[in-house]
Amino acid sequence: MDTDHRIKHLEMLQSIIARLSQQSFTVRGWSVTLVSVIFALLTTQARQGSGLILLALAPAWIFWGLDGYYLSLERRYRELFASAARQLREPLASGPLPFDMIPDSDRPARDFARAIVTPSVAAIPVVLTALIIGYRVVAVVGG
Repeated sequence: MDTDHRIKHLEMLQSIIARLSQQSFTVRGWSVTLVSVIFALLTTQARQGSGLILLALAPAWIFWGLDGYYLSLERRYRELFASAARQLREPLASGPLPFDMIPDSDRPARDFARAIVTPSVAAIPVVLTALIIGYRVVAVVGG
């Protein structure tokens, strides 16, 4: 019976991991969409919007932080999953109690800092930032 509980626990953890991964993907899509809309609206304003173009950086950076948060949380749930799976393979191994859904939180700030510089998380906001700043520089120099 304990094995059945542990397998159900692993299934629950896997669903959380999958949901966090999906949220991260959704955040990236929203980031690109919002920055593109702000960028398009402000560039149509020509001279009036050139100074405001840097406002497009806000959603890029906010969603960058949110994506990093989801990745750091996903990694902690993966560690919890690995620990629970180890208990299934080795019943005497230490690990979480069945249905323990709280990941280790000894180092959330460090996990977050590592997550936001991961290439898969940082790529989109870095490119968006470069495009926005590049546009701003060209607008100032050219006009």
